[in-house]
Amino acid sequence: MRIIEVEQRKLESIENYILSFFNQKNRQRILTKEIFNSTGAFSNADLVRAFEDLEKHWRLLVRYTDEGNDWISLTPEGLKYADVSRYDDGVAPLPHPPKSSTINGRT
Repeated sequence: MRIIEVEQRKLESIENYILSFFNQKNRQRILTKEIFNSTGAFSNADLVRAFEDLEKHWRLLVRYTDEGNDWISLTPEGLKYADVSRYDDGVAPLPHPPKSSTINGRT
């Protein structure tokens, strides 16, 4: 098995953990530190890589900062995928457009 395949399987495992965490909490948004503190099975760096992939590649979540707190919030597609039925109060942040849809990487 090639290293790339092993890393991809590891990333998928971490992404599944993150989505199942949302499902277990039945919440649309979660403080990132809640996920960091929830497991010792994955490093924070691996979790951040999974956040990035879920945000940029799959468009299932959005990362943002609000009043000094780092949050991750499921997009409407993410809510369906994670089977989360509870919508948090307020408007969910909109994902940033992918770089390929911007001019020179700028919006």
